[in-house]
Amino acid sequence: MTKQYWTDLSSTDFRELDKEKTLALLPIGSMEQHGPHLPVATDTFSALALVEGICDQIDEIPTVQLPIIWCSRSNEHADFPGTITLSHDTFVHLVQDISASVAAAGFRKLVIVNWHGGNTGLLTSILRDIRQSTGLMVFLLDGLHLLGAFKKPWQEGVSFDYHAERTETSIMLAKHPEKVKRMDYSNLGSDLKRGKISRLFKDNQHLMPEGGLAQVAWTTNDLSEDGVIGSPAGATPEDGEWVLQKAIDLGSAAMREIAAFTYEP
Repeated sequence: MTKQYWTDLSSTDFRELDKEKTLALLPIGSMEQHGPHLPVATDTFSALALVEGICDQIDEIPTVQLPIIWCSRSNEHADFPGTITLSHDTFVHLVQDISASVAAAGFRKLVIVNWHGGNTGLLTSILRDIRQSTGLMVFLLDGLHLLGAFKKPWQEGVSFDYHAERTETSIMLAKHPEKVKRMDYSNLGSDLKRGKISRLFKDNQHLMPEGGLAQVAWTTNDLSEDGVIGSPAGATPEDGEWVLQKAIDLGSAAMREIAAFTYEP
């Protein structure tokens, strides 16, 4: 069996694993508001769908999947009920301590698979610390980078989509339709054409909340009244299946390179 779960193994099972070749995978989601139509665990559900899809596609590579970190750095959503966030230090120490335990179990490679954008900068900043303190080869596979690596068919003319928007709503409709509230999505959200984002940023060429040459620190309440940054209008299960499969394909290709990679002695 090449795909295994950390929670299912006994201590003797760990001793028998070929930890030189087995990738330890640490998925990270969040518990934060996703507008009035999506559950607060949207990032966690999406991270699990990504990891499971990748592991199914790279069945020639042995993997051990750790339990997902379901609560992470979501302070930008703290103004909205249901959000649970960790402090900067708590989140960093949690990831570092788990990594140290993975190293102590004898694994050589750890792949962090992150779906929540609020974690990306922190995770990037501590990879080298984990490398130096544990000896692990540690890799970050980030959902934001995967989703940004290809153009979606509905992106033409879309002004700014970032959170609880068409992409995330479509993925949830594809994987967990029973958890998505059906309503008129056309009136949800804020982007460069309407709402707070339009009023603040529509005439800017360089300053943007995300993706501009200059960025400004923001909370979700600064950008959106309902917690949606962008627009979920037009979301479909078919779009969700398509975009998730594209991310899985790219993630699988990256995982194969990770499995083959080693530093020269």
